[in-house]
Amino acid sequence: MTLTVTPQPALAARLAGLARGVRGLALLAVPLLLAIPPLLLWAPEVLLDLGLGQTSGLSLMHLSQQPLGFPGRARMAAASLPPVLLGLALLWQLWRLFGEYLRGAVFSPRALACLRRFGALLLALSVAQPLSHTLMSVAVSWDNPPGQRMVVLTLGSNDYALVLGALVFMAIARVMTEAARVAEENEGFV
Repeated sequence: MTLTVTPQPALAARLAGLARGVRGLALLAVPLLLAIPPLLLWAPEVLLDLGLGQTSGLSLMHLSQQPLGFPGRARMAAASLPPVLLGLALLWQLWRLFGEYLRGAVFSPRALACLRRFGALLLALSVAQPLSHTLMSVAVSWDNPPGQRMVVLTLGSNDYALVLGALVFMAIARVMTEAARVAEENEGFV
């Protein structure tokens, strides 16, 4: 069954400010995300000073027994790519979702699909981030002498919150899809 949803101008007017705000924040986040791998490659201390690469209060840079050279920085930058790419995909889904909201098409198939994909991508990100930090610990300590290389895996409350948030978005998408289907069926009976 294909849902046909007509955009609602009054709803679009009520959601316009929110939709434009979220889309603006999504646009702002794109260059920030894209800056992560190059900064890890050329100036990792900038990001590490901001908290990226902190593992249980310990900076990843402390895992290396020597100054981190270009190969180590390149490995760190490569390890950051999966979460960055997932973040960009998340932002794209937000952009599309709030574009539908801007049209007043809250229950459109496209909006519901974006919401569902957003939840799935958020779940993927909740797995990718800890793995990325683990890969970064290996990247930084790779040049240490044998027996001094480290693998650090940390899971925290933020990771749990991300999983929970992802599952909530996925559930909301499923409930909204069912609500749209029921509403369309009810319209057929009138």
